[in-house]
Order: sequence, then structure tokens, then C-alpha cells
Amino acid sequence: MSELLDRARSWIEEVHPHPRHLTRTLEWADTLKPDGVEALRIAAVTHDSERAFPDPQCPWDSANDFDDPGYLRYHQERCARITGDWLRAQGASVALTPQVTRLVAVHELGGWPEADLLQAADSLSFLEVMVPLVERWVTSGRAPASRAVGKLQWMHDRISPTLPRAQGFARPLLSAGLVRLEAVRAGEATGR
Repeated sequence: MSELLDRARSWIEEVHPHPRHLTRTLEWADTLKPDGVEALRIAAVTHDSERAFPDPQCPWDSANDFDDPGYLRYHQERCARITGDWLRAQGASVALTPQVTRLVAVHELGGWPEADLLQAADSLSFLEVMVPLVERWVTSGRAPASRAVGKLQWMHDRISPTLPRAQGFARPLLSAGLVRLEAVRAGEATGR
């Protein structure tokens, strides 16, 4: 692990409300591309940096607006800006910073091989470790169960067909998440 990547991971673990999602995204990126460049690896561990610094003026709620193009643009651009500011404060090279921020700025949508890989690693990590958060969306009334199911399905379905290995990893993770959400729905129906 490079010294800058190690600092990025430490920063995220210190400030982020869901650091395991970001560290698992890095681990999935390494699984999918063991020889991944430093920019991809740093982007993986910082891709959701904005969640550590909530914007009280944000007009969207990620539990319901996760697939809204306006929200996606806002989220990606804000993450890229925060990550870029952090990299510059760390003295990252002028070549590395735009490589990282360019990836972070498309982590929800992908668009070229490295960006698609980051998106897939994000999806795999989300499906693996963030299902309890999605369950809380439902139990707290923040989002209806249909949107929670939609989020998991969306995270699965957005993985590029050019990454069949990632798709293979995603299928059982999606199935397990949907089973957990069904249990939440059943519990609500019976009043438990």
C-alpha cells in the first residue's frame, strides 16, 4: 500500500460514517484488478467522501433519490471536490489528483474500463456491507421497502457486462440482501 493510499484509508476510517463500505470497495477493486494503479485504489477508498460532510442544503435524500440523475451528478461532483481538496492538502502530485478525482466524479455511472471497475467494486461492497443501512431506511420510515429493494437491484444491475466476474460475485450478494429485506417486510407485516 502506498503511503498516500494508507493516509487516505486512515482519513476515511476517521471521518466517514460508513468506513467499512469504502475499505471494502478498495478490497473489491484489488480483487477485480490486482495490479490496479494508485489512482484507482485511492478513488476506491475515497469515492463517497461527501457522506462524511453532510450538506444541510442538499435537496435530495439518497434513500429515495439514489437513481435520480440530478442527485447522482451532485453526489459524484461533491465527492470529487472533497477528495481533490484532501489530496491537494496532502501534497499529492499534480498528475495523480486529477486522475483520482476524474474516477470519483463518475463512480456511480462508470464510462470507461477503470471507471466501470470502480463502479463494480462500489456495488459489490454496497451489496456486501450496506444492507443493514438499507434495512434501517425501511424500519425508520425513511424509504418504502420498494425503494430499498430498488436500491439493491440498481447496485447489482449497474455492473458493466464487460465485468462478468464482478457480476458473478454480485448475484449471491444481491440474493442475500433481498432475503434480508423480505424478512424486514415480513416483520413489519406481522407487527414485529
